[in-house]
Amino acid sequence: MDFYKYQAAGNDFVLVTSLESRADISADEVIRLCDRRYGIGADGLIIMESSADYDFSMRFFNNDGSSGMMCGNGGRCIVDLAWRSGLLASGTDGEWIFEAPDGIHTGRIVTSEGNKSIVCLGMNDITSVEEIRIPAEPGQETTAWKMNTGTDHLVIFRENVEELDVQSEGSRWRYAPEFAPNGTNVNFVKTGKPGEALHIRTYERGVEYETLSCGTGIIAAAAGAWLRGDHSGKYTLRSTHDTFSVSFRHQDGIFTDILLEGPTELVFQAVM
Repeated sequence: MDFYKYQAAGNDFVLVTSLESRADISADEVIRLCDRRYGIGADGLIIMESSADYDFSMRFFNNDGSSGMMCGNGGRCIVDLAWRSGLLASGTDGEWIFEAPDGIHTGRIVTSEGNKSIVCLGMNDITSVEEIRIPAEPGQETTAWKMNTGTDHLVIFRENVEELDVQSEGSRWRYAPEFAPNGTNVNFVKTGKPGEALHIRTYERGVEYETLSCGTGIIAAAAGAWLRGDHSGKYTLRSTHDTFSVSFRHQDGIFTDILLEGPTELVFQAVM
C-alpha cells in the first residue's frame, strides 16, 4: 500500500489511498503510524476512498486515533493528492467534489510548482455561533466565540499571542467544564490594523498540543474577526510559518461560500 507524507503550513499528515476497498484500520494503528519516534510521524492520518456519488471520500483521524471530524488542511492535502494521482475532477470549474465526515466539499489547485501547491478548499456553512464571556485577563478580550467549522472551535482574541504559552492555556480551555464532555479546539488570535493579517495559534483537540497551523481553526478565526466588527469578508491569516486567505459571505447569522486557501507540500511517498 502506497502512503504519502504531506505538510500544510507545518500541519503534517500521513495519507493513504484505498480506492478499491475500504481500508480496515484501528485507532491503535493510527496512533502507531503517527508516532514521531516509532512510526512515520504526523498530526493526523487521512484515507482516500472511493465514493458512489462523488470523486472520492475522505476519512480523517487525529493522531490519538479519534475520528469523525473535518480537517481543513488535510482536505487541501487530499485535493492535491487527487490531482497528482490523476483522479478526474467532476466539478464544472475543474474542482474535485468529495465526501468528508462533515459533508460535501470542493477543492481546486490554484498554483503548483514541484511538490508544492496552493490549494483552495470549499468549506461547509457555519450555521451557529455562540458568544460567550470569559474571565478578564491582561491583553485578553472578555468576549469569545464558539462555533463548529467541521469540528468544534473556540476563538479567543489576545494581544500577546507571540509570547503565549499555548500548551498551558489551550489545554485549560480545551478541558474546561463548559465544553465537556467532548472539549474543543482553542484558537488564540491577534488582530492588527485593518487590512493586516490576523496572527493565529491553535491548540488542537485530538493531538493535544499546539499544531503549526489548523485549517478549520483559521476559518473560525476569520469568522470571529467578522463577529468582532471586521466585515470585509476577506481575510489574511498568519500561522507559525505561512499565510492563508479566507473568504465568505455572512447573512442572517450564517457564514456561507467559505473558501480556505493555503499551501501544501508532498514531502515524500513510500510503500508500507
